[in-house]
Parts: sequence; structure tokens; C-alpha cells
Amino acid sequence: MADFRRFLAPAEPVVLPYFGGTRVDAANRRWRVAGELAPEHAPEPAPERGWWRFRIDGRRAVPVEPAPAGDLAGLPVVRGHWTDGWIAVDGRRVDRVALPPDDDPPPLGRVAARRWYSGDLVLDALEFEDDAELGARHALEELRPLGALRGVAPSLRVAFGIALGAAIARELGVAASVRELAPRAAAFADRGRDAVREWLAELAAGRQRAEADARGRAEAIRREAAASTARPRVRRGDPVQRADDALDGAHARMVSCRRLERGARLDVVYEVDGTRVMSIVDAATLQVIDPGVCLGHGHEYRALTLDAMPSVVREAIETGRLNLTRRA
Repeated sequence: MADFRRFLAPAEPVVLPYFGGTRVDAANRRWRVAGELAPEHAPEPAPERGWWRFRIDGRRAVPVEPAPAGDLAGLPVVRGHWTDGWIAVDGRRVDRVALPPDDDPPPLGRVAARRWYSGDLVLDALEFEDDAELGARHALEELRPLGALRGVAPSLRVAFGIALGAAIARELGVAASVRELAPRAAAFADRGRDAVREWLAELAAGRQRAEADARGRAEAIRREAAASTARPRVRRGDPVQRADDALDGAHARMVSCRRLERGARLDVVYEVDGTRVMSIVDAATLQVIDPGVCLGHGHEYRALTLDAMPSVVREAIETGRLNLTRRA
């Protein structure tokens, strides 16, 4: 007779990177991390991002203690230039490094990262630099465009444009994320301060319109709820858990969730391909009240729910129109 006791024995701890949210991934398994995102539900706080030793308890991964980084050999390599926690891979693509390194690489440095099974990047190594990186770094220190600097790879040009745009935006007191800066990075690298100023003016105007739209949307939803005799389609279960599941189904990662208006609404912070978004939704239906981004034409608020927000954000990234109106 088979000895079933070995099936009941606790599994050996596993070392995995924790990128935030509620799940961790191995090569062929996925577990929910023990601990909740809503403070009032949390028996234990979620761990900080980093490498952890997890005890596997059925479908849950229980964080035990921080652990040394695991073996990254054999994972796909991504190379490019470092800029504020992101890697400019080529002339168009930028990817976020999901775990903060112990020591930040130098600005615009050549780096190599590995893509984990979840799709997240883990920094692996610094690579040899040449005169182009040194010259670009000097231009960045002086907040001037690249000019006639020779040997500049497309990834270096994009990384430089992002870094220059971010520095000038901070100088002018305007918040701008890497994803917002990236589509204009080449223009910033070539034209410098003038190009950044022109774009920031457009960005500020778009945010003002979006904030007015969000206020109007919230008021319209309140009026409709007060006047309606029909019962709204209410989703069953804990609203925080439903929000997390909705985002996970859309390949996004919930970071935190805060209840508003005595639990009637949720303020959800989540990541879409490395971009952090903050949306306010109705707790019962997950209808979006304040998306936290400028919405293009065609996004009807009555139909827009949290399930759809990741695709809205990805569309804005793909078309170079991302404009975040709320920030942590």
C-alpha cells in the first residue's frame, strides 16, 4: 500500500523573487503570497520586494525570511542602458527593473538583466562602457542635448532623453514618469530644454482636462445611482480580492488597495508593465470613477471597469499618449 504520509509532508522552502502584489512565480508554478493588501485584513504585512525564502502551504507561499539572490543563469538576457530604474533596450522599448539593486548603476550605464518567469526583469550585471556613455553622462550633468556626440546607440539616446527630460521636469516642478517621457526621448536628446518645455505644457493641459472629466464622471455616477430604481450588477465576494483578481486576469499587479467612503469605493494602486497607476473604483461593481490617467475618446465611463484599465493603459503606452493624473 502506498504511504500517503509523504504527500502530506511540508514542501521544502523555495527561494523566489518577490516583485510586489499577491503572487510569486517559479518556472512552472504560481502561488498566492500570504498576507493581504488591505491593512484592515492583514494578519501579517506583505514582504518588501526582493529575494525571499518561501514556505509552500498548498496554494500559498508564506514568506519566511530574506534570502540571497537565486541563480539567474539560463534566463533570457535583456541588454541596454540604465535610466532611473529602467532599461532602454533600443530606440523604442523601455523595460522596468522590478527589483531595486543594492547599488544603482551609474546613469546611462550599460547593463544586462534577466527576464524572470513572470516577465519581470532582474538586474544581472554592469557591462563595459565606451566614450559615448561618458560623453552622454557629461552632457546630462550640464542639462544640455547630446549635440554631435559620436557613437551613440539608439538605446543610449533614449536613456539620455528620458534622464534629461526627467531632470528638467523636476527643475520646473512637474511630475513625469519614464513611460510618459520615453516616446519623446529622442526629441529631448536632440533639442534639449525647448522640447521638454513644449511637451510639459501639453502634459499639464491634458491633466487639467482629465481632472475636470473625473470630477464630472464622479458626479454623474452619483446622480445616476440616486435616480436609478434598478439594482446595479454587484460582483460577489470581498471587493479587495475581486479587484486583485480582476487585475491579475488582465496581467496587471495590484500593489495596494485603500477603502474610501466607508467602503463604498476603492483607491487601487496597480502596475501595468512596470507603470504604476492609481484608480478609484466603485467597490460593488468595480466601475471606474477616476481612472488616474487621461482617457482618449471612446472610453465611456458607464462601461469602463477595473478589468479594462490595463488595456487602456497599454493602448496609451503603445500610442505614446500616456498621461498620469494621479501619483503615489
